[in-house]
Amino acid sequence: MPIISGRVVDREGRPVPGARVFFSRGPGAYADVALLTGDDGEYSMAAPSEGQYEITTLADEHGSARATVDVSGDGVRDLELRVGG
Repeated sequence: MPIISGRVVDREGRPVPGARVFFSRGPGAYADVALLTGDDGEYSMAAPSEGQYEITTLADEHGSARATVDVSGDGVRDLELRVGG
């Protein structure tokens, strides 16, 4: 199963702890579940299948960010999300 992992950072590149990260679009069915970044701003989530996903993050004090990522195979795809502009 492909893994999407990375960090949520603010506009200065500092980690954003407690940001919600979730799939906002993807191929087929996927769980409607959000996870929270750790103190280091890092997250890791399994993609249910190969394909293109839109990942969204919401951080209360920093706003939101959205990115599209293609995943395939069983590898890890690294994706940094920058909130706040």
